[in-house]
Amino acid sequence: MNQTCENIIKKNEELKLLNRLEDIYLSIFKYLQKEYNISQIEILLKTIDNTETLYKSDEIIYDDFLNSLKYIENETTQIYFLTYSKTKEDNDFVVQNLPKLKLTLEFFSSSLYNKYLEKSIHELSIVDSVTGAFNRSYLDVYVDNILNISNREQKKVGFLKIGIDQFKAVVDEFDYTIGDKVLVELTSTLKESIRISDIVIKMSEDEFLVILLNVINENNATIVTDKLINNFSTRKVLVNEETSQTLKKTICVGMSIYPDDATNVDDAIKRADIALYEARNMGRSKSYKYSEESANTIDFF
Repeated sequence: MNQTCENIIKKNEELKLLNRLEDIYLSIFKYLQKEYNISQIEILLKTIDNTETLYKSDEIIYDDFLNSLKYIENETTQIYFLTYSKTKEDNDFVVQNLPKLKLTLEFFSSSLYNKYLEKSIHELSIVDSVTGAFNRSYLDVYVDNILNISNREQKKVGFLKIGIDQFKAVVDEFDYTIGDKVLVELTSTLKESIRISDIVIKMSEDEFLVILLNVINENNATIVTDKLINNFSTRKVLVNEETSQTLKKTICVGMSIYPDDATNVDDAIKRADIALYEARNMGRSKSYKYSEESANTIDFF
């Protein structure tokens, strides 16, 4: 085995040890910069019906000095490496060393794709297939991180339990397809109404949990709660394309605050549940903040 192959294999073994896809992309980019004077790269994953940009090193593209290399991973999937050079001299160097570059990327593409599949499978296990929101498995895996961040930064965490008003009536009057449309619309509304650092989790058929990280005080969480209720009340779900019939639904929200109302996540969620029960008793589009007094008076049966 010559030195070139040994170096490529050694680098590929280093890539396999990286856990994050982003680190693999960056490591490949830096390697190509060093070994082939490549100034920029794009990595694309192409399937039968979709092309996804996995990595793009820069917004500025030098179209005059582009080399495109394709690697087939299976019958339906290819990975493309688009390499860009700043100057003709750099591009000439790439062309002269193209056999070596192709061999390099053949190794790298397999390692990259295997890590991509691992990530995809992991995401499937923690993401609800209908709405795209996280599911309860995500909560079980990352719950400790949520509280660790809160305790380290000495910030509060808001737990908002959200229920769709009269959701069963939607399924009874229409069908589960329309019910799913309502769930998707709510998920979209929740994600658009909170910060990117906050978390949306689908807890059951028609209930969601929004976790607000780094809450300054209860008033901040209340403002977000009102925003969620108001924003969803304006959303329309298309029921019948021929008649343009639409459906509007509402939500109620129960709120608890960590560590004010609970010392762990399980209790925080239970108390948000209690608050949601109280909110629903008040009518539609209502919110309620958990309190010990109200909890002592609730009869669930």
